[in-house]
Parts: sequence; C-alpha cells; structure tokens
Amino acid sequence: MNNTYSISFISNACGVRPHTIRTWEKRYQAFSPERTDGGQRIYSENDLNKGRLIVSLLEQGHSISRLASKSLEDLRTLVIDEKIESLQSNQMLTSIGIKKLLAHLSNFDLGLISSEMLRLRLSIGAKEFIFKVLIPIIHAVDKMYLDGKYSVTQEHIISTIIRYQLSQINLPDSDNSTESFIIATPEGNLHELPILIADILCQLNRISTFYLGAGHPAVCLSEAVNKLKSKTIVLGVVSSDKWVYEKNIIPFMKLMDKNLKHKLKIFLGGGRIFNFPKFKHIEEIILVKSLQDFDSILTKIK
Repeated sequence: MNNTYSISFISNACGVRPHTIRTWEKRYQAFSPERTDGGQRIYSENDLNKGRLIVSLLEQGHSISRLASKSLEDLRTLVIDEKIESLQSNQMLTSIGIKKLLAHLSNFDLGLISSEMLRLRLSIGAKEFIFKVLIPIIHAVDKMYLDGKYSVTQEHIISTIIRYQLSQINLPDSDNSTESFIIATPEGNLHELPILIADILCQLNRISTFYLGAGHPAVCLSEAVNKLKSKTIVLGVVSSDKWVYEKNIIPFMKLMDKNLKHKLKIFLGGGRIFNFPKFKHIEEIILVKSLQDFDSILTKIK
C-alpha cells in the first residue's frame, strides 16, 4: 500500500505551516488530496515529495504560481539544474565577497563592509551565508589580528557588523514539540559570536532556544536551567586568555552538577576529549568540534 499522510505531517516535513499547504492547494492547485469520511485531507507520497521540492525551489527565488502546476519529474529536474548553477555562481560570489570585506576592513570602510555583508546575505541561503561568509571572515580576521595586520578595533568592527547581520536572518517558526535548548558560555568565556551562530542554527533547524549570552557563573547557570526546565544546554567553551578549557571546564561542570535538579545533556562547542568524572545530573556530554558538526547533529533531531 502507498503511504498516506496528514496535513500536519506534510507541514512538518516541508517546514511550512498547514495554512500554507492549504493555500497552495486551494489557490494554486498544487495538490489534490483525498479526504476521509470526516473530511480530513489525506496526502500521498507524491504530494510529500512535491511539497519538499517546492520549498527547495521557493528558497531559490521561484514563485509558487510557477511551480504549482509542474509535475514531480519537472520539479526534480529544475532542482538539479538550480543546484548546479547556484553552486557555481555562489562559490564565485562568496569568494569575491570575502576579499572585498577584508579590503574594506583594512581601509576602515564601515559603510562598504555593511553593504557588502547585506548583499551577500540577500544573495544566498542563511546557512550558506553563515558557513561560506561569516565563519571564514571570522577566522581570517582572527588570523590577521594575531599576525599584527589588523588592530583589535578592526576585530571589534567586523564582530559588531556580523552580530547585526545575524539578527537580520529570517528565521522559521520553531517546532513547539521539541524542548528548548539553552545557549550560553561559562564565566570568563566571553566569546559570544560562536554561540550567537549556534543559536541561529538551532532556529534554522526549527529548534527553539533560550539564548542567555556569555559569561555565566556555574551556580547562576544551574539556577536558570532549573527554572527554565531545559534538558539540553549548548556551552561555548573556546579558550582565551581569561578562560582555559583544560583548567576550568571540570570545576565548572562539577559546580553546575551540584546545583542541578534534573538530568541534563551538554553540548560543548569547541570542547575536546577529556577524562570527565561521573556526574549525578549531567548524564551526557557531546563534544562539538565545529559549527558545521553542530548543524549536522541538529538536522538529525526530530
């Protein structure tokens, strides 16, 4: 027997609201679902596949009015062509854009940095903007700062502009069926950009968050976890001159564990393999080597 699906299943699988599915059906005749005796819509496997392809193509700039009447095979062909063309053009776009951003930063051209960032953000998808533009820029500026080619002021300038661009990313509605992740860093760890990006990635993957920011004492963070009743926390633990992972992470987690009231899973962003002791409440520690790895983990969470 062919699989059949409810409108809520199609909605979740495609990442759009049920109202949107109904609009595509009524206004554009994208689907022709059967109905149960009670009047509920029943969608087919083809409807599910078509919905996913439509969402993918809408993100590439196509209109629903153009896509709705196309067959499943036509949509598949269009997606393949779009991905090839998009990959080639976007690689050139981001490469040139990064070079421009670094040149503008060297000249303190703040207006040009902002306008180029805006152009790149509007030209490509949100995750591609993060992974192909923002993270390479952060790494490049860090290296040039350490090499003495950029000043701390230039480093702060690019960080401020990146923060603003992150705040402008259009985020989907979170999946209310999943619990919210807490996003934070320990006391003394003031690297906020990585956890800002981690927060955006959670929301792009339809996982709701409580963003608490940087620099939390262990006791205070445990209190927040208890009050918010979150079972998952994402901790940015990038070492700096004020906070050393190898020295500080275990005392911090021990103090957290002592004050927790329920079981907790911890993602350590930037963490490394360590001989962690047995905790009472912290039942799982997941080391995350990079934001790309974190995104891969998030895509598998249902």
